[in-house]
Amino acid sequence: MIDPAEISTKAKEFEINEAAVQRDYIFGWVIAGFFTVSSLKDEIFLKGGNALRKGYFENTRYSSDLDFGIPNDISEEKLLEEINTVCDFIQDKAGVQFVKERNKVEEKFGASEAPIPGLRVYEVRVYFRDFFISKENQIVLRVSMDITRFDKVILPLQECQLIHPYSDAHEVTRPIKCMKLEEIIATKLKCLLQRQHAPDLFDYVYSIRLLGGELNKDEVVRTFIQKTIFRNNPRVLKEILHKTAFDYFKEYWNKTLICAKQIFFTAEDAIEFFLADLENLFSPFGDTGYRDFAFFGPDLRVPMMKAGREQTMLKIVYNGAERMVEPYALKYMEKRTGEAKEYFYVYNVSGGNSAPGIRSLVASGFQSIENTEVKFSPRNPIELCKAGEFPENRYLFDPHKPATASSRPRSIFGTRRHRVRSGPTYVYRCAYCGKQISKKTQSSTIGAHKSKGSDYPCPGRAGYYVTTNY
Repeated sequence: MIDPAEISTKAKEFEINEAAVQRDYIFGWVIAGFFTVSSLKDEIFLKGGNALRKGYFENTRYSSDLDFGIPNDISEEKLLEEINTVCDFIQDKAGVQFVKERNKVEEKFGASEAPIPGLRVYEVRVYFRDFFISKENQIVLRVSMDITRFDKVILPLQECQLIHPYSDAHEVTRPIKCMKLEEIIATKLKCLLQRQHAPDLFDYVYSIRLLGGELNKDEVVRTFIQKTIFRNNPRVLKEILHKTAFDYFKEYWNKTLICAKQIFFTAEDAIEFFLADLENLFSPFGDTGYRDFAFFGPDLRVPMMKAGREQTMLKIVYNGAERMVEPYALKYMEKRTGEAKEYFYVYNVSGGNSAPGIRSLVASGFQSIENTEVKFSPRNPIELCKAGEFPENRYLFDPHKPATASSRPRSIFGTRRHRVRSGPTYVYRCAYCGKQISKKTQSSTIGAHKSKGSDYPCPGRAGYYVTTNY
């Protein structure tokens, strides 16, 4: 282990706390361990904020956790074994003392909580002893990791040299696999589309400022578009991003960013740069006008997302009638005719010409929308953070059954337009055979069923959340 005085020197130099520097030091060794002694070393890859700091840039913000991806699955028990192997490696090479009995691996998202349909992530917690305190009074610090299974990338993974800005770098630095820089930045753009987190904006602006013409911005924007539903009219993305609720960034900028004072810039500077860069980023794409009615534009989308974040009701005028609604989801769904558009799922509390209940609304029916300060307790999971993603099940009909003269498109409320569901159904995928199963309750336990595509019973009784149908 390096001398604790080196940690103190780094903390004073960059004007950040010593705990953040200790974690950054441990991060370097954890990455080295995964790519040296873990059986995952040939498939795991680094992504997110620490891929920028540990794979591409010698000095950028400190990220609070490590993000890894793997293309396949792994059990909690097996992953914990790998984590402990990495801890043993670090303890032997660097002298860091881990508290392995406290190490933990668990699913990060419960049913309906995943921000992307079908996302499966393990949250890993690793505990180590503070470098400074005597053994009698030693403090235990935590390192957090997210490991995404079945992770898919669009651009080829890159081999980078691990960046470790400490005196034992010669023992740590080695080749590691990282998500390609252009895809990391494209992912940051997608995050900005769906949430207002200051670190995402910082990473985007810092990367563009630092690299300038070295970055393939055409590859960035095309990868970004490919990750969303807006391929037929990319200019819609520009319009939505341009009207992002930037007040959230200003409010949390200084609270959530940890970086050296030499590279820090203000939220106002970041926003100004970002808005100017949007024009350059989307300049190759004209407004196709392709079915503009299919998407909720920024004037509707911004208040919807705000209401979802704050759990406040919306006052809308829809098809000429004023209503008070609770926001729940914004999904891009396709009819049997091939027509696809976004549907806004709400609970209509009052107004309109029908009783309260779940409704699906389309952009063309809106005359106005207004945020209110009226709070509500969600009846179902709020899934607006998934807006802009392709849902795992995007059809308003059963795509495996051919259309017949007597058949009608399946309604979002039931398999026939005259049938109405009494509440939402939750779709789970069997972890054993992959079959999708609808349930009225949120539980990963599934009942007896036949294997997908056969008449044989499936032994699987556990599933993972896919989506909610209203």
